Amino acid sequence: MDLRITSVIEEQMSVHFTGKLNILSNFNRQYLGHLTFLSGEVVKANYQGQKGPKAFFQIVLQEFSLNSFTYVVEPEVVDEADRDIVVPYILLKEQMADVVKSYRDSLKMRPPENVKILLEPAFLSDKTSLTPQEYSVLLTLTEWNSPFDIYQHCPLLDHEITWALVGLRKKQALKIMGSRNKHE
Repeated sequence: MDLRITSVIEEQMSVHFTGKLNILSNFNRQYLGHLTFLSGEVVKANYQGQKGPKAFFQIVLQEFSLNSFTYVVEPEVVDEADRDIVVPYILLKEQMADVVKSYRDSLKMRPPENVKILLEPAFLSDKTSLTPQEYSVLLTLTEWNSPFDIYQHCPLLDHEITWALVGLRKKQALKIMGSRNKHE
C-alpha cells in the first residue's frame, strides 16, 4: 500500500521538521486538518474535529478512499505539552495496512444514513459480554442515534464502529428504525 501521506510524513521526519503539515482538499483547498511535528516526530493530529490517533488514521483512510489532499508545510513553535500521539510513527505506519484492510472490509456492513439506531431495552437486563468497542458504541448511543452522528462522535475509527454495530446487532442489542419517506 503506497499512500502519498507516508512519503510526506517521512520527508518531514528526515529533516527534523517542527511545525504543522496542513491537510487541504484538492478540490477547493479547504483546510481539513493537520499533523503537528516536533523535531521530526508526529506528536499531534487533527482532522475534521477528530484528534489524536483517530484523526491520524482518518487522514490515512480518506487519502486511501478519495486520494484528494494537498499538503502544505507551515513551520511553527510546538510545545511537547501539545502531544496527543504518544506512539512512534513507525508503529502507526505498521498499523496502516491493517486499518485500511479492515476499513475496506467494513464498507459493505455500514448502516444506511436514513435509519435510527436505538438500544433494545431488553438488552439492558441481559448478561451478554461486550467488547470494548461495542461498549464504546453503546455509550455513544446514549446521546446519538443517527449513523452519521454515531460515526462522528464515537472515539473509535469508522471500521471499528461498523464492526461493533454488527456485533451488537448479532447480540440483539440494537433496534433499527427505518425512516419513512413520502414515496413509500
